Amino acid sequence: MADSDDEEEVDAKAAVMADLPQVSVRVNDLREDLFVKLQLICVEALQNNKMQKDIAQHIKTELDKSEDFNELIGKGPWQVIVGRSFASSITHEAMHLSFFDLPKWQETFLIYKSLGVE
Repeated sequence: MADSDDEEEVDAKAAVMADLPQVSVRVNDLREDLFVKLQLICVEALQNNKMQKDIAQHIKTELDKSEDFNELIGKGPWQVIVGRSFASSITHEAMHLSFFDLPKWQETFLIYKSLGVE
């Protein structure tokens, strides 16, 4: 019985991975499991919102309330930039940066956890 439960988990994960669009990763310092969750959040935001500011707000809200993305206590909030052309100079928490493109929607995402205020 345990074997069938394991197979169902693998099948569910495979189905989720199959639904993800092609991603062009520029830089990713997130753990692999968090990066997959982040991609799912980004796709959901793109499907439910039209304006880039609304997409960014949706992603930020999801990241700030998710326990998986906020394991470190006392660190700063997540910052999200969505667009087709932008420049940035940022300071971020170690292992909390992702910069990638979703060509299907022609959007680029820069998502990072800012430094906590002391």
